[in-house]
Amino acid sequence: MTVQEYYEALLPEVLEGEARGDFEGAADTAERYKYEHLQAVFMNLDKIENGDALYKKMYQTAMETCGKHLREKFARHEVINVAFMSYSAAQWPAELLYRDMEKDPRFNPYIIVSPLMNRDEKNRVSGYNQTLLWYYNNGYKVFGGVGNTYLSFEELGGIPDIVIHLSSWYECLPEQQEYLRLPWKCANIYIPYGIEVGDNWNHTYAIDNVFNKDIMNMLWRLYTDSKITLQSYEKYGLIQGVNVRYSGYLKMDELVKPRTFTKQEIAELWKCPGDISKYRKIIIAPHYSIGNEGEFISSTFRQNVWFWLYLAEKYRDSVSFLFKPHPNLRGAAVQYGLFSSYEEYDRYFAAWNELPNARAIDESKYIDYFLTSDAMIMDSSSFIGEYLYVQKPVLYLTRPEQGFTDLGEAIVRTYYRTPGWNLMEIEEFIEDVVIGGRDPMKPEREAVFEEYLDYYRLNRKLSHEIIFHDIVSAMES
Repeated sequence: MTVQEYYEALLPEVLEGEARGDFEGAADTAERYKYEHLQAVFMNLDKIENGDALYKKMYQTAMETCGKHLREKFARHEVINVAFMSYSAAQWPAELLYRDMEKDPRFNPYIIVSPLMNRDEKNRVSGYNQTLLWYYNNGYKVFGGVGNTYLSFEELGGIPDIVIHLSSWYECLPEQQEYLRLPWKCANIYIPYGIEVGDNWNHTYAIDNVFNKDIMNMLWRLYTDSKITLQSYEKYGLIQGVNVRYSGYLKMDELVKPRTFTKQEIAELWKCPGDISKYRKIIIAPHYSIGNEGEFISSTFRQNVWFWLYLAEKYRDSVSFLFKPHPNLRGAAVQYGLFSSYEEYDRYFAAWNELPNARAIDESKYIDYFLTSDAMIMDSSSFIGEYLYVQKPVLYLTRPEQGFTDLGEAIVRTYYRTPGWNLMEIEEFIEDVVIGGRDPMKPEREAVFEEYLDYYRLNRKLSHEIIFHDIVSAMES
């Protein structure tokens, strides 16, 4: 049975429920229906008479169901179980919110680490083990999603009251760990691990895969990075963004009030053969979309893959480099023939760490590198917005297929830009801007940051404070 056939087979059950009045406030919807029933209608809107209206009615009933469950459990002074879904430590944005809940006896937060099913077995196992170990080592309550088989929610602490999603790509998870298998009494929250800035050249990708993606229309709450992003959900979403709240970008709470670093701490992060204070520090961040086909194409890595090692060698006495690729680059580089095997890519990755002034990381947290760096060279997506928080220069590597959301376009205009194949201009950026200190774009970066992303100035609260208060307030009402 195909995915489409599976969801079409659920439609008679939905239509029978509609005829019974189940979506008019019936009492037993908490257990009878799962989010897969919403998915069945969402995928077949054009096949159902007044499909949009039926979907919105079902969505409203689902939200009333999970909201009622939370309020009643909260009123009985029962602990609210909150599962954070994660498949990558590098993408973890919710440290402060998790600790808020951990300190509050009304909540039982924990993390479910899932393997990525769209990776080859070696990458899947390696990424899963690295992520699981990172959470264990950093003092989180964590469940691993793999036993003798892929485990279900019931086997991972039980059906949670709230699931907090950090990525919308639920299709990459084992089927047993997809939110679609959860009953309506479970409230789903989305806190993006990245800022929504990437699109394709004809501006259809962000509508279909972000603002009107299925999961976005099934959430109890969606906390967004900026008011302009909220407006996009209102404009393009089937439910017109009724579940979206402007909180600011949670991951960047760590950068709003950045800590200072000692010289020794910086030296432990960045490799160099001499005095670290005499070195400029540059992050190289390639995206994985190196092919010429697909809905989203951004990477220029094919044009400059070996140039980075050349630069690291050439500037070994003045620049320390951090190679921070997208975690999916390893698989894509082999898939599209840039490397003949994973072993060849691994040798390339290792070559960075063999240099006296360079380091390569993949599944590690990178905020401290942002704070201590001097510049970034990238064709990444979410880093476009994230790096603006540290107010340092960026060279964005371009290719014709790239596109951006309204927010992304505003930010990229404040960055230095050159085609990914223009090696001469890449080196000129290092010489003139990074080493030479000439940064004429700085005022423009500061102005765009203040207008769109400076949520602390606008709200006078950190994002984790806003989110935590909103969740508690909804259960107290």
